[in-house]
Amino acid sequence: MPGNVNFKYDPEKGIVFSEDHWEIKTRQDVDDFFAEYRKYFQDIGKKVYMVANINDLRVHAQIANYYGEVANKTAEDYLLGLARYSTNEWARMTVRTTSLKAKMEPNIYSSRDEAVKVIDKMKKEKAEGSPAAENI
Repeated sequence: MPGNVNFKYDPEKGIVFSEDHWEIKTRQDVDDFFAEYRKYFQDIGKKVYMVANINDLRVHAQIANYYGEVANKTAEDYLLGLARYSTNEWARMTVRTTSLKAKMEPNIYSSRDEAVKVIDKMKKEKAEGSPAAENI
């Protein structure tokens, strides 16, 4: 059964805020999940920063490599930077473990405010010409 993703775009900040509600077990789950993201980003029509709430995201270990491939490609196509956060320790642990297995940045912050501060830092580094990390 597919999940859903809730999006809210703040054009003033250039940040998409997302809430993931999905259990990803198969390649089809990965494809369906990222299809939601691609459709949303295509409607915006430009690259943006994103703060993702992953409290209700479950990525099973057996699909982590494929998830990582598709996540990295999607981020490359649509994002200037990404910061993830969760107040749910189980979600943080599973997504962090999956991220490591998929060779993605494992940093997941404990609050939305903390994640927004990371995005603000990325923007500042980019404006100053520093090599800003795209996924801190």
